[in-house]
Amino acid sequence: MASVIKRINEFNAGIPARLHELKWNALKESPFRFYRGTCHLFTEDFVKLYKYKPKVKSWICGDLHIENFGSYKGENRLVYFDLNDFDEAVLAGPEPEVARFITSVIIAAGQMKVAAIGLHKLLHDIMMIYVATIMDGKALMLEEDVSHGVFRKYFEHLNTFDRGAFIDKRTYKHKGALLLKADDVHLMALEDSVKSRVYEGLHPLFNSGKFEHLVFEDAAHRIAGTGSLGLNRYCVLCYSKKKGKRYLVDVKEARNSCLNQHIKVKQPRFRNEAERVNRIGYIMQFNSPAYSATTNIDGKWYVVKEMQLLDDKMALTKLDNDFGSFSAMAKQMAVLMAYAHIRSSGHYGASTIDDLKRFAEKKQWQKDILDLCGVLAKKNNKYYKEFMKVM
Repeated sequence: MASVIKRINEFNAGIPARLHELKWNALKESPFRFYRGTCHLFTEDFVKLYKYKPKVKSWICGDLHIENFGSYKGENRLVYFDLNDFDEAVLAGPEPEVARFITSVIIAAGQMKVAAIGLHKLLHDIMMIYVATIMDGKALMLEEDVSHGVFRKYFEHLNTFDRGAFIDKRTYKHKGALLLKADDVHLMALEDSVKSRVYEGLHPLFNSGKFEHLVFEDAAHRIAGTGSLGLNRYCVLCYSKKKGKRYLVDVKEARNSCLNQHIKVKQPRFRNEAERVNRIGYIMQFNSPAYSATTNIDGKWYVVKEMQLLDDKMALTKLDNDFGSFSAMAKQMAVLMAYAHIRSSGHYGASTIDDLKRFAEKKQWQKDILDLCGVLAKKNNKYYKEFMKVM
């Protein structure tokens, strides 16, 4: 197999120099951040080692790790915590999704220096909880009113966020206009010609439906994520004439899922990759984020949605190496993963919930995945060390 450096370079070929630097710096941060940014390595290794031939079909987000769950406001303006990244979504079986998530738990626990016995129990608990939730067959949601522990604190923290302060932090006034602040951390400046093309792509949306009262004010390149660093991604400052408020809109390039060339399941046909991302998010989430849409800019398709003013993920760094809180978080995420698979059953070629139940209760795949995740976590840490040697 080609060296890990070659595999990473081939996957990221064509990234502009500045974004290349940012992505490589992100990958160097830690084994977990490296894992977040190299879903393609995980997928290649998973398929090779598991000899993957799906026996049941399920929609999967494709890149499910502990920081791809987060909060967002839905169309009804209520706050939800759920899976929140569907760039790599494909029709497959549940095994790669469960493995991707459990492997992320192993890598994160490794950084926390967790004792082997405690981690072993947590991994088996996650699998047991996932299977039990599938067998129950009903997809619910994580509600603030009944949340407890780490999630109760998380929701309470969200309630302290201030829209005005968030907008102020990312904007400045210039000659009477409010403009986005290019700090090269969250946002990078765009040439006027690029801004014009972004506006042209959004113009059809701003004249119809839920976008019709928004007025374009400014745009910048948005720096966010790890795996998606290098894609065209814009933050657009808008003003709502109807509500008298400003919003930030996220406009993100949609590319083909990195799982497609490895997962040998016939995929349904969508009009474009952005529609795939939005439609699968729609069926896997309890409610969709506000202002979800698609648009075309310069011949490429983009996912459009409101940029969240909330602290949109429960980051590993915020747990302060508290394994108890980490365990509680991971177990709840296992439930949310199962809910998403239940919701998507029967849609666009996915198997029925009864077929999913029959598969989930079988013991052999559970054992095989738990054994494999340890191997995949070790591979990730080996790749990270190789990467660090040459960077």
